[in-house]
Amino acid sequence: MKRLLLLLTVFSFWYGCSYEDKPKYSAIADFIGEWKLEIRTLNNSLPIESGEESLIFSEDNNFEDLIGRYTLTSDTETSGLFFVTGLPYDLNFESTSGELLTSSFNILDGILTLEYQNNNGDNVREIWRKAFYHETE
Repeated sequence: MKRLLLLLTVFSFWYGCSYEDKPKYSAIADFIGEWKLEIRTLNNSLPIESGEESLIFSEDNNFEDLIGRYTLTSDTETSGLFFVTGLPYDLNFESTSGELLTSSFNILDGILTLEYQNNNGDNVREIWRKAFYHETE
């Protein structure tokens, strides 16, 4: 009887330690969805006029990494991969044409703030608001 209890205890311990917990949510879950541009400024000045722009983040095939897909829609459409790197964390956009944009970011309560330098050397600050969809039956 003691051997049986010992065997059950060892098996339970082994099974509990060998079980690999899988994430129950995406590592980039806060990004996933559609975002609308609210404001864009250059060099900490007054907001510049911009048309309606949306940024859509979606998962790639690996649910556990910090990589996903994006589509930016404005006058034209750009798409590619986005990924999070470094400490402090940066949000990187790599378009399908190979262009790379690296931005510092802050994401909190459905507001995404991006800060980066554009091709002209201007400091750009953008504030995006997440578009929440509530399904009703």
